[in-house]
Amino acid sequence: MNLFQIDFLGKMATLLKEAFKFKKYRAMNPALAVFTGIFMLPLVAISFLITAILALLCFAFAVLSAPVKYLHGIVNNEGKEVKHATQAIVYLISWPMVFALYLAMSALLVAILPVYAALSITLYAWSVGGFKFHLFPHTQDDISIETSYHFPPAAMIVASFSFFLIPATHAGIKYFNLWLKYLEGTFMKEFSTCLLIYVIGYVVYMALYAGIGFTLHAKAKKKMNSIEVPEEDAK
Repeated sequence: MNLFQIDFLGKMATLLKEAFKFKKYRAMNPALAVFTGIFMLPLVAISFLITAILALLCFAFAVLSAPVKYLHGIVNNEGKEVKHATQAIVYLISWPMVFALYLAMSALLVAILPVYAALSITLYAWSVGGFKFHLFPHTQDDISIETSYHFPPAAMIVASFSFFLIPATHAGIKYFNLWLKYLEGTFMKEFSTCLLIYVIGYVVYMALYAGIGFTLHAKAKKKMNSIEVPEEDAK
């Protein structure tokens, strides 16, 4: 597939549309869906930031692609109609401009592809696998999926709560100790490094939540189904 012909804005819109269908959330128990959604909010915020960056890059790519296609078409048509000497002049004058535009589009592609991959990973995580996983827009034409019910193990839920309770407890103890020393004004400075570590750990955990929790449950459910006694044998 020619990467210069891909509608990246359209691909990004399709990716967002599939994520915001909340297919997996609608298949969950309502309480679990709310719980999962709340804990996914940091990843949702990150995906919004990535979307804004990708939208700007895709818009710039679309703006450049229009004149490139137009100029390239003119050069090809003129080159076919004129004689050899004139043809050489046409290419000599026009081709450097066309090449420069293609070079700019190539530079944008280098930026668009990894940003798209980052968006795809982030959306896949907080949508809990709400579409076919892919990294690049040209590898999947249809990313929609059929929803199946999955329920994460209780251990995953307990671990999720710990990512709120542990930092909150740590922050409370830290603030109290500083308050005893009349240094509560330095709390953010003292706790900033720990907070950054907690945030990074939380984001990494939630990114793995869908893959680990739901995959483990899917395997367990498949194993249970495989050992069930058929009705005919039971009789």
